[in-house]
Amino acid sequence: MKMRRVRMKGKNIEEAVGLALQVLQAKKEDVEINIVSPGGGGVLGILGGEEAEVEVSLKMGIGEQAKSVLQEILDKMGFMSIVALVGEEEDRIALEIKGEDMGRIIGKEGATLKALETIISAALSKNYGKKIWLALDAQGYKKRKAEKIERIAKEAAEKAIKGGEEVVLPPMTSGDRRIVHMALQENEKVSTISRGEAGERRVVIVPKKNE
Repeated sequence: MKMRRVRMKGKNIEEAVGLALQVLQAKKEDVEINIVSPGGGGVLGILGGEEAEVEVSLKMGIGEQAKSVLQEILDKMGFMSIVALVGEEEDRIALEIKGEDMGRIIGKEGATLKALETIISAALSKNYGKKIWLALDAQGYKKRKAEKIERIAKEAAEKAIKGGEEVVLPPMTSGDRRIVHMALQENEKVSTISRGEAGERRVVIVPKKNE
C-alpha cells in the first residue's frame, strides 16, 4: 500500500522535504508540509546542530477526505465499521459503509444514514466552497430499498391500468418519489405526478386513456 504520510530528517528543511518526496513518490505541489523542527544550532550550522524534521502528507482528494471524515465520525460513535470510497466524479462522491452495527447506522427508515450524508455533504461543501453531492449507503441498504420501491411502483401501475383509476402511493421523500417516476417513465400506459405538501407529498399514478 502506498504511504500517505511520512516524517523525515535532513541537514535542513529542503533536504528533509526532498527525502520525504522521494519516499512518497510525489511532487511538492501534491503534498502538505508541516515543519516539526527547523533544525540548526550547531557550529556554522553543521557540527553538533539539530537536524531539521518535517512531516509530509499527500493531499487528499474530495472522495478521500469524505471517507476520512465519515470514518472518524463512525469511530467516535463507537461503530465497528469501515468506510469505502466506491465512486468519485467531479463534485459527486459515493461512499459505502460495511461491517457491524448496520441497523444503528442506517436508523429508522434510513434516518441516521441520511443525517450522516447531509452533515458530511455540508461540511465538504463549506470546506471546498462549492456544492458537493454525497451518496452514502450501508451494505446495499439503499439499493434494496430502491428495488422494493420499484416493485411497488410497477405493481401500482398495473393496478391503475387494470382498474382505469388513479393509484395514490403513501407519502415519500423526494428521493423515493424520484425512484417511482424513473421506474415508470417508460411505461406508455401511465403517467406519474406528485401531490401534497411537505411530509404528505406522494406520487399519483394516472392511467392514460386509450386514444
